[in-house]
Amino acid sequence: MFRMSRLRRLAFVVAGALLPAAPAALAGGGGVTTEAGVYTKGQARSGKALYEQHCLMCHDNKYFRPVLKRWHGQSAAVLFDVMASSMPESNPGGLMDDEYLDIMAYIFSRSRYPDAETALTTDALSSITIEDP
Repeated sequence: MFRMSRLRRLAFVVAGALLPAAPAALAGGGGVTTEAGVYTKGQARSGKALYEQHCLMCHDNKYFRPVLKRWHGQSAAVLFDVMASSMPESNPGGLMDDEYLDIMAYIFSRSRYPDAETALTTDALSSITIEDP
């Protein structure tokens, strides 16, 4: 699977820190929204185990719903890149892209976004806009 260099991931972290303040029209992904269902139940199940192993020590299960409100109108690709470049804190960028996708699916499921028949993929991220959960 494609892996970004640490320098490119750092650039996404910086962009991610700035984008939540940008107008939603400039930051949105376009195609579909998280309300349309962008992950599978299987991804969310796998993501739950990964979340418990890598994320729960710093982010309780209620952490992301308010965070996603701030990301309303943003592209899921930017959120993914921020996560993948800076998490887990003990090993930033240390997981495989599929593992980050599964964690994102779990976060979406915990935020009450519907699941779908089609799995969340890195190719689809830029066309997904995060809606207010």
